[in-house]
Amino acid sequence: MRKVRDHYSKRAKAEQYWARSVYKLIEIDLKFHLIRRGMRVLDIGCAPGSWSQHILKQVGDGHITGIDLAPSVNIGDSRFTYMQVDILDPDTVLNVGYGGGNETDPSSYDLILSDAAPKTTGNKFSDSQNSLRLVRAVYEISRALLKGGGSVVAKVFQGEDLKAFVDSIRKDFGKVDLFKPKSSRAESRELYIIARNWGGQA
Repeated sequence: MRKVRDHYSKRAKAEQYWARSVYKLIEIDLKFHLIRRGMRVLDIGCAPGSWSQHILKQVGDGHITGIDLAPSVNIGDSRFTYMQVDILDPDTVLNVGYGGGNETDPSSYDLILSDAAPKTTGNKFSDSQNSLRLVRAVYEISRALLKGGGSVVAKVFQGEDLKAFVDSIRKDFGKVDLFKPKSSRAESRELYIIARNWGGQA
């Protein structure tokens, strides 16, 4: 397999981040100002951990719960809790809601982030549908676990059903945008849905 080395990969290594994808989150936050001190954050599809690494620098005494299919994530910080969870599992809301120090209030996340992506097949239609399936799961989790006024960021592949899905969640959030960071690879069909102010008005 061809090994791609670019500016962001080299920068991530120099700055001791686990993956270049951290710069997508940094761009998103610079534009939309989502991460604040004291937040409780759910990082979905968090492996290998670069998004959580960056969030920990921003949230002060806040807390991050990271979930993924990977057996572990190498982040040694008391403000980070890792859970091996499949977001397509019906019990995910229950498991995650009462994990990560949220035992008394499951609906306690200020921000839910997802960089989760399906294994790609090379078939654009199948890949976009599988991606949208994950994103739907992210928003179902958000409906149960997000605080009022909170925000959701989720990666999705461009496809013919994307617009209908985005339109369907506009009623639940004050503002919904689509954004492609400059640090995304040029050939990538990924976008990020940025949904802010859960339960609020535009």
